[in-house]
Amino acid sequence: MVRTDRIEGARFGLVADTHDSFIDWPAALAAIGRALGPVDGIIHCGDISTRKAVADLSRLAPVWAVRSSGDEAADPPALVDGPRVLEAGGVRIGVVFSLSDPPVGAKVDPELAFGEVGPEEACRRLFGGRVDVCAFGGSHVAAVLQEAGTLFVNPGSPTLADKRSVAVLSLAGGAPAVEVVPVG
Repeated sequence: MVRTDRIEGARFGLVADTHDSFIDWPAALAAIGRALGPVDGIIHCGDISTRKAVADLSRLAPVWAVRSSGDEAADPPALVDGPRVLEAGGVRIGVVFSLSDPPVGAKVDPELAFGEVGPEEACRRLFGGRVDVCAFGGSHVAAVLQEAGTLFVNPGSPTLADKRSVAVLSLAGGAPAVEVVPVG
């Protein structure tokens, strides 16, 4: 059963692959905060490393995160084993660490490409049905793709990437839109 949470807001930061235990985390946290600006919440797609990072990010805004296999144990409700679904203003946001792992097996680098499991089936397998937005990480490379009525977004990595980035998801008017934001 996929965990589903109702959340409030219309502007969310999307973050993945922070790897806080490998970098200067206080500096990275400040850079993430500047890049996101004011948001109603932060959705983290895994490869966090420690629960301390979730606590630190929650000082910027409420956090809803999924963990990767390398992250510390789940600490619900902020950090859970994925996938999970968030519902905000009538928009369903699916959150998962990676699309390249089973049960999807998509190619994610250098671009997102679905193979035998298409986007609709990927959402069914991961989230139990259609989602309006699928937020994922794992590749450290930002990607945005609209497929089969779903906006697939990888915010990249704000720390361990050639082009460091996060993303901002806007749900204004019930129509999801995303902007990838460089992290300087």
